[in-house]
Amino acid sequence: MFVTCRSIPTVVDIPVVSLNSAELGNIDFNGVQLLCKVQIQNPNSFEIPVPRIAWRIFINNNSFINGVIESNQRISARDTTIIEVPVFLEYLEVFSTFASLRGTNQADYKVALAVNFPIPVIENRTWNLEHEGELPLLQTPRLSSPVMRVEKTDSTMVELYVSVNVENPNVFELPTPRLNFDYQINNTSILRHRLNSRGPLASSSTTPVVFGLLVYYADLFRILPTVRTANELQSMLYLSIEFPVPGFSGQTFNLEIPGTLPLTGR
Repeated sequence: MFVTCRSIPTVVDIPVVSLNSAELGNIDFNGVQLLCKVQIQNPNSFEIPVPRIAWRIFINNNSFINGVIESNQRISARDTTIIEVPVFLEYLEVFSTFASLRGTNQADYKVALAVNFPIPVIENRTWNLEHEGELPLLQTPRLSSPVMRVEKTDSTMVELYVSVNVENPNVFELPTPRLNFDYQINNTSILRHRLNSRGPLASSSTTPVVFGLLVYYADLFRILPTVRTANELQSMLYLSIEFPVPGFSGQTFNLEIPGTLPLTGR
């Protein structure tokens, strides 16, 4: 028994631990998946337990989130295996923790891994692995080229055409935005509504968001009877756009679009 105890350190060969890869993938408007792969080589003639891997993510040298990967599996004798450490970085959590990052394109990140084997001879030994890279961040869309013009008119109504270009600078598409508008004449609301645009916004491109407004003379004169004698009216469309994206929570994108409403067709 005494011979066996004293011989344990010489019998157990130290496993070889290395960082096989660390890659960003599966990026969308919710966040980014970081996948680290730790390679374990067992040089022994007997199987050993899979190690415990503690991980921590740093963003711009500041600690962000951490966790632990544990398993009851074992590594076969003289075999090499890969242990995956998946981490999902949510944009909402990133911006909540680091408010100064909102509106920036990217941030530096570092993943630190600590590997320990539950083997008596080497249980106090830690393999420290690190990887650094750049984290792409959710970028704010940009609104431009607002247009409101008369599309057609007749004796009962005026149809207005409204268009706004929405630039999505992200490498992934954004979901269909929600539009809220308030069409006013003489500081009085004539039309107010919420609607959805027709589809998602393609990645790294500009998409025109288009919709129409119908102003009926009967409704207009009921709300503003004093404008009956005018030939045209100056108007203002207050437009706000919301994106159902967690990272934009509480944000609205606002525009004021002036226009002219003709009354000559009535």
